[in-house]
Amino acid sequence: MARKKKTNNKKQSKAKPQKRKSGVSNLISVLIKNHKDKNGGHPHVIVDNIDNKHVSVGLTTHKRKGNSEKAGKNYSLKNNPLDNNAEPTFMRRQATIDDKSQYYSPRTGKMDKVDYEQAKEYGKKARDKYLNKKEQKK
Repeated sequence: MARKKKTNNKKQSKAKPQKRKSGVSNLISVLIKNHKDKNGGHPHVIVDNIDNKHVSVGLTTHKRKGNSEKAGKNYSLKNNPLDNNAEPTFMRRQATIDDKSQYYSPRTGKMDKVDYEQAKEYGKKARDKYLNKKEQKK
């Protein structure tokens, strides 16, 4: 009697090899500090330094700058730099330049590259305005 060869009846899957992720993240680590204001303070992303001052852009959870329908719209962020699971976050369209002593509670957050570039653009406009004003005083 001839013996039968044992065959492996397991189906071999021809799964496509998984593509490796490039490891490039769209998130950038940013410095966030609270800025003192008349309402007690709210978080700002620090985008630049000039003289002894920070150039920063404020973060908020409101779609508009004010309560009116005519109020300017805030820039919508892709993710919340403070907490990814939190409610939608917006960025003010006008940067703030103030003494470093007016900022407190430093921490880091993650911001999308596109959003950070927009924050840098707002900061650049404010810095240029500040330097022009400073130059005119001389």
